[in-house]
Amino acid sequence: MIDRSLTAALVAAAVVIVVTPLVKRLALRANLVARPKIDRWHTRTVPMLGGVAIFAGVAAGWLTFPAEGRLLLAVVVAAGGMFGIGLIDDIVKLKPSTKLLGQIVVSCLVVLIGGAPAWTAWGALNALLAILWVVSITNALNLLDNMDGLCAGVAAIASIGCWVEFAGGPSPLAGLAAALFGATAGFLVYNFRPASIFMGDAGSLFLGATLAFLSLAGGSRSGIASALAVPVFLLLIPIFDTAFVTLSRILSTRSASQGGRDHTSHRLVAMGFSETQAVLFLWMLAAAGAAIAILSRYVGSFGTVLIAPLLLIVLTLLGIQLARVGVYDGDDFSLLVGKPYTPLLVDVTYRRRLFEVLLDLILVTFSYVAAYVIRFDQDTRLYVGLIQQSLPIIIACQLSALYVVGVYQGTWRYVGVGDLTTYAKGIVAGVLASVMALVLLYRFDGYSRGVFVVDLMLVGLLVPGSRLSFRLLGDAAGRRRQTGRPTLVYGAGDGGALLVGELRNNPRHGLSPIGFIDDDPSRHRKRMLRLPVLGGLKDLATVIGHEGVEVVVISTTKLPAERRITLEQICHTSGTRLMELRFAIQDLGETVRRPE
Repeated sequence: MIDRSLTAALVAAAVVIVVTPLVKRLALRANLVARPKIDRWHTRTVPMLGGVAIFAGVAAGWLTFPAEGRLLLAVVVAAGGMFGIGLIDDIVKLKPSTKLLGQIVVSCLVVLIGGAPAWTAWGALNALLAILWVVSITNALNLLDNMDGLCAGVAAIASIGCWVEFAGGPSPLAGLAAALFGATAGFLVYNFRPASIFMGDAGSLFLGATLAFLSLAGGSRSGIASALAVPVFLLLIPIFDTAFVTLSRILSTRSASQGGRDHTSHRLVAMGFSETQAVLFLWMLAAAGAAIAILSRYVGSFGTVLIAPLLLIVLTLLGIQLARVGVYDGDDFSLLVGKPYTPLLVDVTYRRRLFEVLLDLILVTFSYVAAYVIRFDQDTRLYVGLIQQSLPIIIACQLSALYVVGVYQGTWRYVGVGDLTTYAKGIVAGVLASVMALVLLYRFDGYSRGVFVVDLMLVGLLVPGSRLSFRLLGDAAGRRRQTGRPTLVYGAGDGGALLVGELRNNPRHGLSPIGFIDDDPSRHRKRMLRLPVLGGLKDLATVIGHEGVEVVVISTTKLPAERRITLEQICHTSGTRLMELRFAIQDLGETVRRPE
């Protein structure tokens, strides 16, 4: 079955690669193109109808893997119906309400023909949830089609997960998933940046409906754990992007249905990532979600407890970081002030400390439960009573210890080595206090010392890591956001580090540091703050010519007079501007007019 599935994938990819140029010419001839708009990301006119090629590829690939009966009819209704709605919308531009009504009708037919997963004990509720799932995922893929290669790449990753899900059995759905992967992979040849064709609504709605159907079918085969893990984690990025954009627009009093440049990918670019890097980053998260969905079948629910929450925590931190990126006129949540919204929502938005405590509550709880899973694996169910008994004590002791040592007085953006020492003190004190409390209350009867050792390591990684993630992501984006004249810093010491930090944090200087020059030979060919030390004063002329340096900034106050003269001569000869960092504390006592 795997070989047959592979044939379906190869046929689908080949058909898309051949048909896409033909569709591109047809779209240009029919003037079915996407033109730049103020609320759209692309900046040039691009032909649409790429969804026609994707649909043709999937159909051709699946014909090598025939199906019949209700399954065939359900797939034709789901995929064909949504494709038809999208194609009509690409050609004549349907109203959002009309398009949504059509999607609901198609989803109802799909559930009527193919049935609904047994998520609950009530059949009617299962049917309603299945209809909502198909409509939601279909539109989630449609919203995700906002940057070159993003939607097709995420769909390809999700289809791999579905392919693996069905590959072990005789189900024709394995062939459909394989064909979907082949078609999306083939389309990426033309759709990855810079895209020469867009898939349009015909493609995104078709992909969304097909993946929604596949994820439902996969989740219904493997019990409750898989029923939850497969649909949600396979399509985690479309779900996250849709939820994030919808919430941001609602909180900013904007229409959730209209287009905009406020998606996850757009905010990553606004932070400083390139478009390609933003797309690859989201592909990576989508792959992590698909991997969790697949692993849930093999490692069981206890194993999933270890990995699934971590990805959800990562996405939560990412969402908080992206929410700080300004993409509207004013702050995203500034319009909440004075409006009749829940006061708690305003508090969470504006009071970072409350969020820190809530985040630590989640991390401490996860770490403690995960420590039991790591220590006892499948036998963890035998210790559920002890976990329930001790968890309130663990949370109280660890959060109190973090508060006492001053963790909640710091600023995430400037977390440093000194702050990590504070975190370490609080975490160790919290674990020790937890153990002492359990000894006093229950004589530590039935508890395992190994659990608390693992808990110490997990909390020690997750709590400081959650803070560092903001700085690491900001620094990574900042490195790519650097613009300005290539600048060489003279002096790879404390002054140089201070200068590089200032230039990176304040683009108004118009200087982009590319490396250091230092007189100490032991520092040559090493790196500081991710920048190379390119040599000494004798190498300066060569470095200026080779690296295209436009500015040299002196960061040290210990430069001898003769070296300074030599430096000035080299810069004058090469036409390089020479500048100097000056740091001074001035007493204003004599200049400030005292009140009479």
